[in-house]
Amino acid sequence: MSRKKSTVYIEEAADMRLEAAARKLGASKAELIRRFIDEGLLRTGESEPPLPPLPKYRSERPLTVEEMDEAIYQSMKRRAQKR
Repeated sequence: MSRKKSTVYIEEAADMRLEAAARKLGASKAELIRRFIDEGLLRTGESEPPLPPLPKYRSERPLTVEEMDEAIYQSMKRRAQKR
């Protein structure tokens, strides 16, 4: 997923709270801002939660049809559990 840079001006008090929350959660301020935007858009019905990418398969040998079916099934099962 590509990202686009944006500049947002926030109150100093909000920035301090954001910084404290980032330290507490072990995340960057930018990551928290992205999370908050995603959550806000979900609440307004403007966005669907991002789904994790489908698995990439790297193997010394090609997967059989049955192995590929099982891998896709497991991936879809994990995605469904996150909803």
